[in-house]
Amino acid sequence: MPRPYTEGTDVIVHYLGTTETGVVERVEDEGRVIVVVTDTGNVLEFHLMASTHYFTRDRSARLSVR
Repeated sequence: MPRPYTEGTDVIVHYLGTTETGVVERVEDEGRVIVVVTDTGNVLEFHLMASTHYFTRDRSARLSVR
């Protein structure tokens, strides 16, 4: 199981060919949904998948702790 995310946690958003840093803004649905604001101002919603990793719904980005 990945390390729990809390509000204010510094994170890395992994896209196919690049990464971007951000901060957890909210943790919802008992930790199954993480809302991140990236350093460029994008707001992304990540969902806990069966693989125990957080991905966007379209699976275009993955989340990890910085």
